[in-house]
Amino acid sequence: MSTTPLVFLALSITTLVTLAPFVSGDNDSADDDHHQVGPVEVKKYPSSFVHPSIIKNACTNTFYPSLCHATLSSSLNPATSKNTSVTPTYHHVLEFSINQTMSTVASARLNILGYYGIQDLNPQENNALDDCMEMLDQTLYELGQAIDDLHTLFPSDPNSGYIRSRSYGNLKTLLSAAMTNENTCSDGFSDLEADSEYLDSKIEQKSTRTTLKQDIEKLLTPILRMISNCLAMTNYMETTTHQETQQNPRLLFNRMPEDRFLAWMTVADRKIMKRSPRRMRPNVTVAIDGSGNYTAISEAVKMAPNMSLSRYVIHIKAGIYKDSVVIPREKVNLMLVGDGMNFTVITGSKNFVDGFSTFTSATLTVVGDKFLARDLTIINTSGPEKHQAVALRVTSNAAFYHCEIISYQDTLYAHSLRQFYRECTIQGTIDFIFGNAAAIFQNCLILVRKPGRGQNNMVTAQGRQDPNQNTGISLQNCTITAALGLTMAERSNFSTFLGRPWRNYSRTAIMKSFLGDLIHPQGWCKWNEYSTLETVEYIEYMNFGPGSDTRQRVNWAGYRSNYSEDIERQFTVGAFLHGADDWLESSVFPLFGTSQARRMQ
Repeated sequence: MSTTPLVFLALSITTLVTLAPFVSGDNDSADDDHHQVGPVEVKKYPSSFVHPSIIKNACTNTFYPSLCHATLSSSLNPATSKNTSVTPTYHHVLEFSINQTMSTVASARLNILGYYGIQDLNPQENNALDDCMEMLDQTLYELGQAIDDLHTLFPSDPNSGYIRSRSYGNLKTLLSAAMTNENTCSDGFSDLEADSEYLDSKIEQKSTRTTLKQDIEKLLTPILRMISNCLAMTNYMETTTHQETQQNPRLLFNRMPEDRFLAWMTVADRKIMKRSPRRMRPNVTVAIDGSGNYTAISEAVKMAPNMSLSRYVIHIKAGIYKDSVVIPREKVNLMLVGDGMNFTVITGSKNFVDGFSTFTSATLTVVGDKFLARDLTIINTSGPEKHQAVALRVTSNAAFYHCEIISYQDTLYAHSLRQFYRECTIQGTIDFIFGNAAAIFQNCLILVRKPGRGQNNMVTAQGRQDPNQNTGISLQNCTITAALGLTMAERSNFSTFLGRPWRNYSRTAIMKSFLGDLIHPQGWCKWNEYSTLETVEYIEYMNFGPGSDTRQRVNWAGYRSNYSEDIERQFTVGAFLHGADDWLESSVFPLFGTSQARRMQ
C-alpha cells in the first residue's frame, strides 16, 4: 500500500494531533510502513473554560448524552489555571468533542494494527483490515477539516457576522462522511460473514471471522456515537444561529466566506467544459497507441502534481484502457476528459468472489477532492455471478458529465461527501446506485440489466445511518427503464424496485422522472426482515410513465408520494448540496445549474 508523507494537522491553537501517514487508497500491496502510528496528543482547556450549563445544553440534544458528558468532562483539566481570555461558547464544546473523537479514532487505529499479526487470517480478512485502516485515516483527515471549518465559522472578529448556513453544511458533510467511514469498515467484515459459506469452501485455514468482526465493532461503536453527538451539536448550533439571524437581519446582508466545496468551480473551469474535448488544451494526454505523453491512465495520475491549486486536465484519447485507476487524496483539482462515452473506455474486473472487497473492487476510485470527469465510459466487466463489482467509487467532492458507468451489482458507489452527476448513463442490477454521499443525478439514463438467477433488482440503496447526516440520493428528470436487449420474457423472472433501505435513516427522492413498466407496483422493498421502515425517507414526486403509479406503493411511515413543492425544493441542487445554486450557475459544466437545466428542457 502506498502512502503519502507524514502529516501534522494543526487543529487549533490549543489542539494538536500527530497522525500516521495517510493512505492514498491503493490497497494492492501491504507495505508495513503505513502501519506505524505516531503519538496522539490532545491538549486540554482550563476547567473554567466552558460552563457546565453549556455542556448540559449541548448534550441534551444528542442521542448519547451520557457519552457526551463523559467526552466533554474528560477534555477539561481541573489542574489548569482558571484564567482565560476566551469567552466560552457552544462552538468550543463542539471542538472539544471533535478533538476527543480524533483521539479515540487514533487509539482504535493502533488497536486494529495488532490484528495484522494474527496468523490464521485469510486474505479477505486482511483486505477488510486494510479498508478499515484507510477509512480511519480518512476519518482523521475529515475531522481535522471539520475543526478548520469551525474556525472559519467563528472568526476572531466577533463583528464579522455572515450567513453561516453553507459553512454549517460543510461541517455536517465532513462529520457525515466521517461516520460513513466507520460504517464502511464494519461493512467489510459483514460482507465476509454474509458470504461465509462460499468463502469457507474456498479457504482451508481456520477463520476467526466472527470474533474479529465483533472486536472491530467494539472499537468502532464509541467512534460512531461520538460523531453522532458532534452532528447533533452542529444541528443545535445551526438552529441557534438561524434564530439569531432572524433577530438581527443585518447578518443576512454581510458577505459570507467562500464555501470550500461550492467555490472551487472557477471561471477557467467553466471555459474548459464549454469546449468540446477536441478543442481543449490538456496538461497531458494519455493514448494507448503511444501518441500521447502516457499510455496508461494510472501513470498520468501518478505524475500529476500533488495538492494542485489549479485545474490539472488529463485528456484520455479513444481506446479501451484495462486499468484500475485510483485518484488518491493528494491529487486535488484533477480532471479526466475522454473522447466520448463508448470511445474512451476504462475497464476492470475486480469483484468480491475473486477476493476483493466491495470497497476496493472499483475500476475507477476517486478520493482526491474537487474531481471532475466527462465523456468517459467506466466498466466493471464482472458478471452477476461475481456479486459485488463496483465500476466507480467516489469518496470525494466530485462531478461527472456525460459519463457511462456499467456493471451489475453495486455499479456506482457514491460513498461520501458531495457529488453531482449530469447526463450520465448508469447500468446495473442489485443496489447499483448506493452509498452515503449527498448525491444528485440530473437528466441521467438509468438502465436495469438482467440479474443472476434468483435475484431481484434494486436501483438504489442509500446508507444514511443518523438523522442528522445531510446525505441522500436525489434523482431528478431521470429515466429508469430496461437495458437494451432485456426481453419481456426475461423480465418475468425477476422484479425491479426503485430501492431499499441500506440503513435505518435511508433517504432517497425520485422527482419528475420517467419510470418504465418494469418497476414493481410496490416501488420499494425491505433490506431484510430487520429493516426499520419507520425512519426511512422515500419520496416520489411528479414522476410519469407506466411505472409511476403510486396506488399500490408500500405503506411505510417514511414513504411519501407527490407530497409538496417544499419537499421538491429540499432535494434540488441548492438545498441538497447546501447552498450550491450560485456555484452551479457558474460551474464547469455548462448544463449544470438548476436554471440552466430548465433552459435546456
